[in-house]
Amino acid sequence: MKKRAIILAATASLLAGSALAGAMGPSAPSNDWRFVGTLSAGPAWASGGKTQTFYLAPEVEKTYAADKSTHAFVDGELFLGMQRQINDKLQGQLGVAIAATNFTRVTGTIWDDADPVFNNYTYNYKIRHNHLAIKGKLLADVGYMVTPWVSGSLGVGINRADGFNNNPTIFEAVPNANFAGNSETAFTYTIGAGVQKAIDEHFSVGAGYEFADWGKSQLHRAAGQTLNPGLKLSHLYTNGVLFNLTYLA
Repeated sequence: MKKRAIILAATASLLAGSALAGAMGPSAPSNDWRFVGTLSAGPAWASGGKTQTFYLAPEVEKTYAADKSTHAFVDGELFLGMQRQINDKLQGQLGVAIAATNFTRVTGTIWDDADPVFNNYTYNYKIRHNHLAIKGKLLADVGYMVTPWVSGSLGVGINRADGFNNNPTIFEAVPNANFAGNSETAFTYTIGAGVQKAIDEHFSVGAGYEFADWGKSQLHRAAGQTLNPGLKLSHLYTNGVLFNLTYLA
């Protein structure tokens, strides 16, 4: 009996030692959620506006022919969320993104009587965008020097259209009244892709491309205008190159 007890005790001791050694060795990726924060900023470009024709008053019809050239602006975003290991290759992030830009420009020409022959004015105005969105990000650890990722967000934005100005291109043209500024709330979304590289256990740097739809924007009527609102856009698409710094707790 005493001999059997000694054997059982030794076996239990060996099993406990093996279990402890296994716990100290390689283990599966942690599924715990970890706080993550990313600050991104960089240049972006907005596509041109949309040509529109409408009456400002009875018998006063004008065409606003948009210039399709792109205009640059600065884009920035703060992302706060949580990160979790999905499997041995993929990590997922989910959180809230707060984004803001400076003004981008919309330009074009004005045709009196909606006739391109009477191309008598140029116009320009500015649009600024802010949004709050739910954002997700998927990162792939595939053994490269950098970690590739894709992202997407859905949210609510505020588009401020302001600073409308029109200028005659011929001496005989009489200046028009300018449309008034206005803010619109709009549905917005983004889609992005890029890479990042870890500096140490907590910090990473990276860069990526982001496509965004700011949603609708609209100017108010000008002084003396009795029909229709001011110029409006249902969508404004942008393309940006954002550089980012990420902290992972």
